[in-house]
Amino acid sequence: MRDELESNYIISRDGLKLYYINSIVENPKAVVCLLHGHGEHIGRYEHVTEFMGKQNIACVGFDFRGHGKSEGKRGHMSSMEQVLGDVEEALKFVRLNYLDVPMLLFGHSFGGCVVLNYVLKKPIIELAGFIASSPWLALAFEPPKWKVKLGRIMASILPKLSLASELNPDHLSKEKEEVEKYASDPLVHNRISARFFQETSNAGIYVSENSANIKLPGLVYHGKGDQIISFQATKEAAEKSDQIEFHELDGVYHEPHNDVEKNKVLNLVSDWIHNKISV
Repeated sequence: MRDELESNYIISRDGLKLYYINSIVENPKAVVCLLHGHGEHIGRYEHVTEFMGKQNIACVGFDFRGHGKSEGKRGHMSSMEQVLGDVEEALKFVRLNYLDVPMLLFGHSFGGCVVLNYVLKKPIIELAGFIASSPWLALAFEPPKWKVKLGRIMASILPKLSLASELNPDHLSKEKEEVEKYASDPLVHNRISARFFQETSNAGIYVSENSANIKLPGLVYHGKGDQIISFQATKEAAEKSDQIEFHELDGVYHEPHNDVEKNKVLNLVSDWIHNKISV
């Protein structure tokens, strides 16, 4: 069961304060390192950590640099490798606090892309498995070619130049209350730098081309109603790997954990975790 929620900061390798929340669970069966999507923050996942806590799964969630209560220019990173380094530090912190339980990595959208890059590029001996929710491997729409070209140029000469992401909150969930909460959340932002977009785009392509090399058991799911991130790109990447259990979610929008079907989705995640750690 979930006892309480603590919060504080860890320090990144380049000295930034990265905010975290830790759901204290008595005698957890597993612990999850939880990563959010672009423009949002880990506070939007407190209901996820509470649900998991009731299943005896502890969660430690982090705000990416440039997001939420973490330091850094809003919506910017220097490279995907920099973010993967932040995740390595996060996992070290999680392991120090949960020495004797299986540890998993769980990310949504941009966080899902980070998770998939991590398990492809970094040591995974400490991990029992991973979960990727609606991972950002490709957009669900084709941006104007001039904008893509300009973005590539700016990523090299003005990497911190940021523009509005133009994300439509109505595409996050079919639940109007969730959309309204997102739109009024002071910690949510719509800034994305040229470098952030280019690095994420390249990271998505890398996963699509290399997912067959994943060596760690994973659960990947994506809503077929997602109008923000490509369901088809996720499906194709997941089906290349014999380590991934892929679930298509009919009618579900971009945030399955905040959509009408959220209880079904969260049960899918907790059941999969319990099955993996009992093997």
